[in-house]
Amino acid sequence: MKFFQNLVWVAIFSLSGTVAAQTPVYLDETKPMEDRIEDALSRMTLEEKVALCHAQSKFSSPGVPRLGLPENWMTDGPHGVRAEVIWDEWDQAGWTNDSCMAFPALTCLAATWNPEMALLYGKSIGEEARYRNKNVLLGPGVNIYRTPLNGRNFEYMGEDPYLASEMVVPYIEGVQSNGVAACVKHYALNNQEYDRHAVNVEVSDRALYEIYLP
Repeated sequence: MKFFQNLVWVAIFSLSGTVAAQTPVYLDETKPMEDRIEDALSRMTLEEKVALCHAQSKFSSPGVPRLGLPENWMTDGPHGVRAEVIWDEWDQAGWTNDSCMAFPALTCLAATWNPEMALLYGKSIGEEARYRNKNVLLGPGVNIYRTPLNGRNFEYMGEDPYLASEMVVPYIEGVQSNGVAACVKHYALNNQEYDRHAVNVEVSDRALYEIYLP
C-alpha cells in the first residue's frame, strides 16, 4: 500500500511538472513582462503582427485568437466612458441596456487642487470602463490652455504644467487600478478644433519646453 501511494505521488508530481513545462512563457504570469512580450511576438505570423497595429473598428483592434490574445477595446475619455458607436461609423449604436456617468470636466477636477480627488476620479472611470469591457481609456487629456478659443479646453487640466502633472498622475493610477490602461491624449499643441488634423502649429522652443512638455 505504501508503495502504491508513493507511486501515485510520483505520478502527480511528474504530471504537474509536465504541465508547467508546457505553459508558454507569454502566458506565465510569474515571468517578466518583457520576456512574455518577446515570447508572444516570436510565435506570431507577420500578418498577425501587422493586424495588431491597426484598427478593426472605430474603437477596437484585433487580437490573436490562435494564441489566446484577446481583442483590444478602447473607449473615449477623459471624463466619462463614451456611449457605444456603430462598428465602423461614428453614429450612436443606441444601446439601452446600460448607462455610464458623465463626470465633471477635467478643468473642474484640476480646479480642486486635490490629487486624492483625481485618484478617486480615475478609479471611478476605470471601474465603468471595466464594466463596459473596455481595456483602454482614451484619456486623460493633458494639453495646456493657450487660448480660450480652443474647443477642447474643457478636456484639459488648465494652463499650468505643474498643476496638470500633479493631478494627472493619480488620475492615471486610479484608472490602472482596475486593470484598464490610460492613454494620455492631445499631448501638446492641440489648440484648435477647426481643421485640427491639417493645421500647422508654430510654437517657440521656449513655450514648447517651458509650458507644454513639462
